[in-house]
Amino acid sequence: MATFKPAKQVGDLLLVEVAAGWTKDTVTLLGGSVYPFGAVLATVSGKFQVLDPAGTAAAKKSVAVLTEHVDASGGDAPGVVIARGAVLDIAELIWPEGITDAQKTSALAELSAQGIVARAAL
Repeated sequence: MATFKPAKQVGDLLLVEVAAGWTKDTVTLLGGSVYPFGAVLATVSGKFQVLDPAGTAAAKKSVAVLTEHVDASGGDAPGVVIARGAVLDIAELIWPEGITDAQKTSALAELSAQGIVARAAL
């Protein structure tokens, strides 16, 4: 028998929101990739992309977390991110492949500096 698995919802990731309309932003995701729900993002030249801990300065600084699945393989695409003032479920964060524990700790500290705190589900 087939099993139904519902798609992830913002409430799976976002545990506490400081203020609706302030916590989230609509941004431009860099084309050429498929972005998963919960992806930790960096911003380079005004466009958001998956965090790259081994990249250049801006690409390796975490600034937001994506609240939806976005297919930007055909070009730049809009997406909604958590940009400030939130508590997130740490288990819902999607990290780039190969990230080390030290790099995760650094990325979480960068998010925390923007008021985005990741914790185990409340």
